[in-house]
Amino acid sequence: MSPAEKRFQSGHVSSIAATHLLHDTYTSFFAPLLPLLSEKLGFTYALAGALSVVQRIPALFNPLFGIIADRILIRSGIILCPVVAVVSMSLIGLAPSIIMLAVLMLVSGITAAVYHVTAPVLMRRVSGDKVGRGMSFFMFGGELARTVGPLLVTAAVSWWGLEGIWRLIPVGLIASLLLFLNLRTIRKEDLLHFSTPAKEPLLKSFRGMTPLFSTILPIMFFRGFSKSALALFLPSYMVDHGHSLKTAAIALAVLELAAALGALGAGSLSDRIGRRKVLLGIMLISPALMYLFTLSGGIVLWLLLILMGLLFFASTPVFMAMIHDLNSDRPSLANGLFMTMNFAAGSAIAMLVGFAADHCGLLLTYKITALLGLFAIPPALCVKK
Repeated sequence: MSPAEKRFQSGHVSSIAATHLLHDTYTSFFAPLLPLLSEKLGFTYALAGALSVVQRIPALFNPLFGIIADRILIRSGIILCPVVAVVSMSLIGLAPSIIMLAVLMLVSGITAAVYHVTAPVLMRRVSGDKVGRGMSFFMFGGELARTVGPLLVTAAVSWWGLEGIWRLIPVGLIASLLLFLNLRTIRKEDLLHFSTPAKEPLLKSFRGMTPLFSTILPIMFFRGFSKSALALFLPSYMVDHGHSLKTAAIALAVLELAAALGALGAGSLSDRIGRRKVLLGIMLISPALMYLFTLSGGIVLWLLLILMGLLFFASTPVFMAMIHDLNSDRPSLANGLFMTMNFAAGSAIAMLVGFAADHCGLLLTYKITALLGLFAIPPALCVKK
């Protein structure tokens, strides 16, 4: 790696993180609007989980998107995805039926699949030899979006009503244009690096990635129950326990703001002390925090929300740094496989959590997810130092 390739390009890192912020701000509208949408269209927690699955279905094609992206990495595509997400998610308040809502969720899911395969690869390139730090900035943008998104859409509902949130479209389009103009300054060399025709056989690439993926998949699965329960159903949990929709949205925003800070620090910390130590710490502490949350109220509940946010979502930049540590000549494929595993596991878990909430209630469901999180500890011990 030449001195130029080792350099951490702060400006471009910030720009790519900003596109993540924009994209995920709009795709985070569903959870805070869930109580209103379920009231308007009349669906259960299980169907809410199914709608989340619909949004994640395109992730099954991430490896294909990855193979394509390894040949052609287009900056404009990283902006086109947020544009489509802005429009589709701003229209969900107008959806006249569950089917139309599902269509809008599917469209936003396609943009998420394409974006989350291509953008991290470009982030890796402009991060130089500080990949963990770059992935932390990338995930900071995504997690901060899930703080901004609930607050933005809740404010929009209070101003214009559920069916008036389409007025947020111009805001997103203007932001997309500004970011596109900034991303055009990225050097062509940083794009061509991933477009070299000489690559190892596809099967050999898969074999080289298998040991890592077989280790992190069970960690992603078992820690995913609590993560999904919080990310998708926290507003409903808060409303069920006597809080207003505004308080529920604030709770989700607090969780996601803490998650943004946790993601920002975790990757950089793993650069210094190692990926295994960071992951193991997260897996050991998270189940206890989730269980205590179900027993708490008042100020303790808010303190636990902050602590859970700091830890529950901090593993993703560490995983992404581990993937790019492979130094594969097919980085988009590796990233695509990771995203497929992440979204596929999350989809299955979202449905399971939704069914459990319908039959057992959210309180007991949250306790069960805390216990399931303990099973992520053994595979975390198997991560190479």
